[in-house]
Amino acid sequence: MRSETSERGSRKAWIFLRGLVREKGHWGTFLDRFRLAFPEDEILPIDLPGAGEFRRVTCPRRMDEVFQFVRGVAIERATVGLRFDIVAISMGAMVALEWMRQRPDELSSCVLMNTSLKSLSPMHHRLRWQIWKQFLRIITLPSPREREQAIIEILMNSQEARQKAMPLWVHIATEHPVTYLNFVNQLVAAARFHGLDEKPLVPVMLLSGLGDRLTDPSCSEALHKKWGWPLYRHAWAGHDLPWDDSAWVIERIQSWHNAKDAWQQQIEVAR
Repeated sequence: MRSETSERGSRKAWIFLRGLVREKGHWGTFLDRFRLAFPEDEILPIDLPGAGEFRRVTCPRRMDEVFQFVRGVAIERATVGLRFDIVAISMGAMVALEWMRQRPDELSSCVLMNTSLKSLSPMHHRLRWQIWKQFLRIITLPSPREREQAIIEILMNSQEARQKAMPLWVHIATEHPVTYLNFVNQLVAAARFHGLDEKPLVPVMLLSGLGDRLTDPSCSEALHKKWGWPLYRHAWAGHDLPWDDSAWVIERIQSWHNAKDAWQQQIEVAR
C-alpha cells in the first residue's frame, strides 16, 4: 500500500495504460526497454476494467468511472511518491485526460499517444471511416488468430513488429478473452468522452504516428492546437507507436522529461 504521507524523492512512478480491449501484456517488450531507460523508477502497467486481469469486471460506460477504477488500482499498488507520470495510448490516454480533469494534483506529467476527443474531432476521424467495414468484420471473426491478425494489420505498419506481436497477441486473446459486453462498454465510454473544459496544470506531450490507420493524426493535431501541448510526429508509424518504433518513443520521452525537469528546477530556484 502506498503511503499518502511519503515523500516523492527523485524516483518516479510511471503508469502505463493501453487502449480499447487491450491489456498490459500487449505492451510486449516495450516495458522492459522502458525499464532500461528509467532503471530507478517504478513501472506500473494497469489494465482497464473489462480487460486483462480485470476482464471479469464489467467496464463502466462512463470515462469518469473508468478513471476512478484505474486510480484506485494505482493508489493501492504504487510504492513511490505522491504523484504519477502516465504513458498512455488511445483509450488509455482518455483515462489520463480524465485524471487531469479531476485530479491534476496527482500527476507529474502525461505522454499521450494517438488519442482523440469528441469535443475536438468528428467521429469519422476518431475512428477513420476508411476502416469501418474492416472494423465491423473483425468483431464478427470467431477465430482469435484471424481476429488478432486483422487487428495487428490495422494498428502496426512495421512488418517486423507484426511478426513479433502475432504469437503474443493470439496467446493473450486465447487465455484472456474479452467479453462482447466489455468491448461494447469500453467503446461507448471512449465514444462519449468529451474531454477537458480547461487546460490542466500538468505537463503533457503528444506523440502521433502519421501512418495511423485507426485514428486520424488530425486528432492529435487538434489537441496540440487547442492546448498548446508539444506534438511529435512519427513519419511512418501506425496507431501502436510502441510496437512500430519503441526506441523513438522512449527517446522522445527521455528528451522531453530531461527538458521538463530542468525547467521545473529553474522555477524552484527562482522561487
